[in-house]
Amino acid sequence: MSDENSLEQVRSNQSGDHTEKLPALTTADSISMSMSLDQSVRTFRLFEILRGGDTTAISRAIKETQDPQGANSLSGTTMLHLAIQCAEPQVVEYILSSGYELDINARDRDGNTPLHLAAQLGRGSLVRELLNSPSLNDSVVNYRGQTALDVARTPEIFQQLQLARSLFIDSKSQEIQSLISQGDYAQLEKVLEEPRVEGILDINSLDLVTDTATAQSGGTLLHEGARRKDTKLIQLLLMHGADPFRRDKKGKLPQDVTKDDRTRAIVKKSPAAVIAQRGIQEKAILGTNSGQSVSGRASVGEAPFAGKDSREMRGYLKKWTNYTSGYKLRWFVLEDGVLSYYKHQGKRLEIS
Repeated sequence: MSDENSLEQVRSNQSGDHTEKLPALTTADSISMSMSLDQSVRTFRLFEILRGGDTTAISRAIKETQDPQGANSLSGTTMLHLAIQCAEPQVVEYILSSGYELDINARDRDGNTPLHLAAQLGRGSLVRELLNSPSLNDSVVNYRGQTALDVARTPEIFQQLQLARSLFIDSKSQEIQSLISQGDYAQLEKVLEEPRVEGILDINSLDLVTDTATAQSGGTLLHEGARRKDTKLIQLLLMHGADPFRRDKKGKLPQDVTKDDRTRAIVKKSPAAVIAQRGIQEKAILGTNSGQSVSGRASVGEAPFAGKDSREMRGYLKKWTNYTSGYKLRWFVLEDGVLSYYKHQGKRLEIS
């Protein structure tokens, strides 16, 4: 290796009677180390700016870091991620309302969104602030397959996230039912393609059904569409995750609730039905802990208690404490057949 392409470090011992050659450092390694050091220094300076709370300096820093090709661009994090970790709530609020095109669902080097960090650090006020953003998607999973709900540090934050999710599902369910009743399938398609709806809402939920007969028989929207011979609705549902093999209380598939041959053929053999069947097979093969399906859609919200090597389950459950306090949320961990519980997730981390 030529001198131009390598750097050789030489270290002398204290007596000076011999020298030891260390492994040669290539120019590429040297540049990489330099870039890593520069990034660390830049991140430290941004932490200082965010802690200081100077809005002028913060605005300048946001502008400088937004250009991915710029000298001050960030790698593996964003200004919002950094602010969640160190800044006062009013600083985070300023960043969110500053008008800059910040991706509130951006993931850092570990796959965590700002909501993940706020929930993990126990910053309840910031969790609330993030949840107020219309573009937030709390179904995003990190690289360990966890949503923000899974990493919530305290029972209060867990309940906060769970309540927000429940309210969102109720709101979208009513909107979907209304659009189906109106026959506005163009708008329905837009709703079903919203990232948060894709990640959280189960299109096979019995709560979405609008038809009385279908609801009484325990059928899905696909059963309802087949019963109504609404081929357009059937195609739309199949393209967005409806299960053509889901049976109602009477054991009937969607294709069994109609005698119309065209409707039955669409449910059984249409391209949309093939896609739906492929999606079901993917789940069976990959399991529910997969962060990304073969089709490219994130399998979010399906494995809230994914654990290491599938040997651990964890989450908040209500436990009876005493007659004065009644039931309270506790963080339960089932690992290798041993069930343990703690006051909150953070308590377990302190003990371990």
